[in-house]
Parts: sequence; structure tokens; C-alpha cells
Amino acid sequence: MAEVDDDALPDNVTLLDCLPELDNLLNSHISRARWDGYSGDDMVEYIFERFGNAPDIDAPIETWIKKQLPKASVGIPGKQFQIDPRKTKYRKTQNARSSNFASIIRCNRVLMGGDKVGHFFQLGYRIYHRLNGRNPTFTREVIEDHSIAAWRAYKNYDLHHIPLIVNLGTNRIINRKLGLTSPPKFVQKDWNHQKEMGSFGIRVTGVYSPADIAANNAGAKFYAALAKLKSGKISLASYIDRSWNESVNCNKYSAPVGTQVWENLLLHRNWVLQMHTNSHDKKIFADCKITKKSGTFDVALSRLGKPPEGTLSLSPTFRKTKQGLIEGITLKGSWSYKGETGRLSIDSTRECYIKGTWGTGSSDRNGGGCVLFM
Repeated sequence: MAEVDDDALPDNVTLLDCLPELDNLLNSHISRARWDGYSGDDMVEYIFERFGNAPDIDAPIETWIKKQLPKASVGIPGKQFQIDPRKTKYRKTQNARSSNFASIIRCNRVLMGGDKVGHFFQLGYRIYHRLNGRNPTFTREVIEDHSIAAWRAYKNYDLHHIPLIVNLGTNRIINRKLGLTSPPKFVQKDWNHQKEMGSFGIRVTGVYSPADIAANNAGAKFYAALAKLKSGKISLASYIDRSWNESVNCNKYSAPVGTQVWENLLLHRNWVLQMHTNSHDKKIFADCKITKKSGTFDVALSRLGKPPEGTLSLSPTFRKTKQGLIEGITLKGSWSYKGETGRLSIDSTRECYIKGTWGTGSSDRNGGGCVLFM
């Protein structure tokens, strides 16, 4: 249950790829287990205990990443970077007060949070067993869900509900142990969604991460391959791709977190506005200095550090999922540049890329395309 801001890695910090270290660690444990006679599901259990079994918050492999990989800093290349949460897109949110921020790592050439490797070994294990009709972590998951519910009740001064929450969780565990209830049909997509809406996402941090889900699913495939592995080595490179990067596979947010995240992104990142004409010539290519004024974002447009030559005044609206999660932003408003004026409308496709059209007069589309990007 950690968060990360992939795009917060400073330009002057060099991260080296940590895939060799993770592969060496994994294969050393596999070799040791094989020497001791482990194979099949016994091998799965052996690796899960050492990499994914998380009695607290971080999976063991996340703790190993934080403690064992050499730290990068300005001028000193390393294999992890631990950023101050207050310098991320989560500043001023509940996450900015958390010490449980994942290290940023580069693995198999993909920039990601170390928490993704934790998801791979921890929740991938749970999916692997469910796909095979088993549920060895049922009790732990009930405790996770109900402890979070109890914590929320405490936080909201709803103290009389805490005993009810605890009793409900206890009854779920007892009834399952006694065979009075049976597990529901396992649907992997729904299970992943419930985890991100619950104890591994929205209910705790306000963040729903499709990149977490990608790592979960890859972990299930890894454990299936591990159970069949008779000899030789295995590499995480077979399972890691760009879907583990939250800047590519973008987050969704609860409303309070999402509105603050987008404000942080707009106010504290370096943006460039590019406007094209229909003939694809650049009408404007300018750096943006964004400030917030009441309900709008005001933008000063300048080039090469010179005084501003134009402005934008943009009003935000947020795109939401059926569950009410913020998944993007739309910015609409006016532009002016060197005596010309008009309107524009742009929508985010990623957190670093907002594109749309611009126009003159009252139109926001008769001029051409435009994009606001980091």
C-alpha cells in the first residue's frame, strides 16, 4: 500500500537498471530451494514467503529494494531514488504525510515504483492460487478489509460501528472455516478492481492504479511458470513492461485526491504550449508559467526566458468514471498572443499530455491543433 510518482525523478538524477540485482536475488533463492528439494507449489510457497508475504505494509522485496539497492542522488548514479512525498504530485494530499512512499526504480528499462515489484510477488500469488481454485490468504484479506473499515470509522468518529465491523469480519472467517459459506466465483478482472477500490487503493490512499493491476497479473503468470520450472533460471524481464509505469498506465483518483493532484501537476511541473495551424506550422511554441486564480488557471506564455508574449485563462472540469473516480482533466478558456485572441479546449490523454484544438473569435476549433505537455 505505497504510492509513487514516476515523473518526479529529477532530471539531474541518474537511475541505473536494477534488473540484474533482482534476477540474481530471485535465482539465488530458487537455486537454494531446489537444492533443498522444493518444486511445484512448494517452490511457489518458498518464493512467496521470501518476496511477497507482507505481514505489515511493504512486501519483503519492497523493503529489500529500499534497504539494499544503492541510492541515487544528484551527481551519483544509483539504482533507486527515494523522493520527499511533499515534492511529488501528492503534495497537500493524505499521501504527502505518509512515510510509506515507494522508491523509484528502473527495471528492464521501465521506470516504475518499487511497489510494483511488491504487487508482482504479493498479489500475483493470490491470483495464482485463485485461478487454481484455492484461497490460502482468505483470512488475511478479511483482516485487511475490516481493519481499514474500522480505521475509517475511527477517523470519522463513527466509534459505535467499530465493534460491528470487527464482528462481521470475525463471522466471515469462522463461517468459511466451518464450511458454512463458500468462496464466490473468482473473476480476475473483478478481483483486481475490488482490491484497487479497497485496501490496496482508493479506501486507503485515494489512488486507483491500473499499473498495480498489470503487476498483479504478471505475478500470477510468474508463479504459474515457477511451479512448472524444473531447472535453469528465470528472469523478471519476461514479465515487466511499460504498463507497470503509472505515467503510461495512468491512475484514477478519488475526488479529493484527484483535484489536488491535477492542481499540483499544473502548478509545479514545467509545461510547454504548442499550437499548430492547419498547415502544421507552429503558431505558438512557448514555456508556461501557471498560477491559480480563483477557479481558473492563468498561464503566462514566454520563450527563451523573455518577458511573456501571451496568456491563457483556463477553467478545469474533471472526467470521471462510473464510480466517480477522476481519470482526467479538460481545460477550456481563452488565449491571447501578440495581439491575437481566441479560445481553446484541451483534454488530458496522460498526466503529462493535454491536447485538443484552438480557434479564433468564439470558436475553439477553427484554428488547428494544440497540446500542453511536460
